[in-house]
Amino acid sequence: MVTALTSSPDSADQPAALIFRKRLLPWSETFIAAQGGTLERYRPVFVGYRFLRDGAAYLEGHDCVVLAEHALVPGLAKGAYKALGVVPHRWRRALEARRPALLHAHFGVNGFAALPLVRALDIPLVVTYHGMDIAIQKGHAREHRERSRVFTAADRIIAVSQFIAARLRDAGCPPEKIVVHHIGVDTERFTPGHATDRAAAQILFVGRLVPKKGLAHLLRAMPHVQRAVPEAELIVAGDGPLRAELEAEANHLGARVRFLGVQPPDRIRELMRRATLLCSPSVVAADGNAEGLPMTIVEAQASGLPVVAFPSGGSAEGIVHGETGFIVPPADEDALADHLVELLRNADQRTRFSSAARSHAVRNFDLRNQTAKLERIYDEVRECRGD
Repeated sequence: MVTALTSSPDSADQPAALIFRKRLLPWSETFIAAQGGTLERYRPVFVGYRFLRDGAAYLEGHDCVVLAEHALVPGLAKGAYKALGVVPHRWRRALEARRPALLHAHFGVNGFAALPLVRALDIPLVVTYHGMDIAIQKGHAREHRERSRVFTAADRIIAVSQFIAARLRDAGCPPEKIVVHHIGVDTERFTPGHATDRAAAQILFVGRLVPKKGLAHLLRAMPHVQRAVPEAELIVAGDGPLRAELEAEANHLGARVRFLGVQPPDRIRELMRRATLLCSPSVVAADGNAEGLPMTIVEAQASGLPVVAFPSGGSAEGIVHGETGFIVPPADEDALADHLVELLRNADQRTRFSSAARSHAVRNFDLRNQTAKLERIYDEVRECRGD
């Protein structure tokens, strides 16, 4: 894999923001690429140990430093880095060539992994916590030590929702370091389709097939929905370790469900433009894992889709109940089915919710506006450092 390096002449003098994730870039985290690509006053440089199989496609056209490509013996360099905190000279030289102003790590575990880099480069550290990285409290001494080190070293800790901010405070993060900031979605790309292109009764689910996403609850609600609305269909876009189990349950229930697997971003936008509504049945998993604020909820509303969701974690913070969708009591499958049926049967209500959902997303979650706020956070941490 060849490191991508593209920059416009106008960006050459901009301060660089190193955007760090150990693996570049899971399909479920394309929002990281979208946020970085929307920076206007900072030059994004995506940094990680290695590319995932499809990760390079999500970062095409961006400046990427794949650290494994900057070592004579990649495994040895990474091992020394992880065990001893030694930053290989070639890594340091590749990053210093970008003239970094700060490092922004996504997810707490990546914030910890980046600590030797920020020390070696002597730059501020910003860490965004998204959900499972703080919602899961294992109680391990090592985990507490690593989190404490991140909380101490970071100049600013970003929480994607009030729920995540509360979890951070509970975990011992200094409150003065925490700022709630929504990543946002590209409301110029996620737009409503023409009304005539909408399916009559198509429920869309988008997400990884893992316990916290709660798809099993939606599957068990579907027979009720399809008795009331016989033409109703569930579309599942996503994959994960529970797929075989969930497909078997759908077959057992006799529910009309199509499992599409992982879909590229353009296809997700197309699905949202055609669907009738989005269902986000996320729950708190047995290990405590919960949503920060699911991007699919915001993307759907930007696409003019009403949303029906359980209030797991920060999910309820993205929806206006009774205006842009419905918040349903946690894991209540009967209530979930009732609210899905209500929206599927009531075209006038869907139209009102669709318009309100779009306005809500543009007003509160527009990617460009939110990224401008992020750049002000970057400015603040640099000013505090005296840069």
